[in-house]
Amino acid sequence: MSKGYIAIAQNSGESDYIKMAYALALSIKSTQSEVSNFAVCVTDPSSVPTEYLHAFDHVIQIPWDDHAKNSNWKIENKWKYYYMTPFEETVILDCDMVFLSDVSYWWGILSNKDVWFTTNVRTFKNEIVTSDFYRKTFTSNDLPNVYTAFFYFKKSTMASEIFKLTEIIYQNWERFYYDFLDETRPKHVSGDVCFALAVKILGIENECTSNLESMPTFVHMKSFVQNIPNKMLSEIWTEHIPTYFTYDGQLKVNNFAQILPFHYHRKEWLSDDIIAKLEGKLDGIRRRNENSG
Repeated sequence: MSKGYIAIAQNSGESDYIKMAYALALSIKSTQSEVSNFAVCVTDPSSVPTEYLHAFDHVIQIPWDDHAKNSNWKIENKWKYYYMTPFEETVILDCDMVFLSDVSYWWGILSNKDVWFTTNVRTFKNEIVTSDFYRKTFTSNDLPNVYTAFFYFKKSTMASEIFKLTEIIYQNWERFYYDFLDETRPKHVSGDVCFALAVKILGIENECTSNLESMPTFVHMKSFVQNIPNKMLSEIWTEHIPTYFTYDGQLKVNNFAQILPFHYHRKEWLSDDIIAKLEGKLDGIRRRNENSG
């Protein structure tokens, strides 16, 4: 069965999501020993720079109307993943991530379920995030604590049902929020909330989540879940927490080595220097493979 990663890359304002998707694809191809296929979903395939194409196994045009065309967050097309993926088994990712070590073994575990949401994420110190600073809606409404920034599914009846209901919720989110959520409801559409609502309404939380803490997971760099006193940080964590990205693709955050998928969240963190180092690492791997072959 074909397996691979997929992400939607729609540029918004000054944020170049296609560039972020390129960095993500480079990081996957330079770290994963087994599954490294990567599909990027874009509004216009011709908008992808030619020099990026070597990192993308598939460039997919987002089908039907662009439901995020009037949005700043560009998340309204997430319900289309089931229909866009070229893979039988898929992991959905957010573009503003990089992979730092080989997690290929996760796939064998994930395949035991038809759908598997991440429900535990980590601080940069590798502590389990316990704060609900950004998730009051989940706590107050007893929603499954799903994160769609790393989300596995295989082509199956369960996945089809989740995506069909999530489409309806996306297209009628204000009505669903009013009917199912209390006053903590977001004032905007949220991918995590929409998928969590679908899972709760279908009554399948136990079937598509797990109490495993080791995987799937990722480091989530939102400032106020880092177990650091809030008065020491602002929402712009990059102004307070130093990072160092080496030429061989290793990352240290405040001197803590990072090995999990790293969701940097602040788009300005991804510099041209980091991309150059990712390109160099992948080029080195490809040259070694050619010489050994």
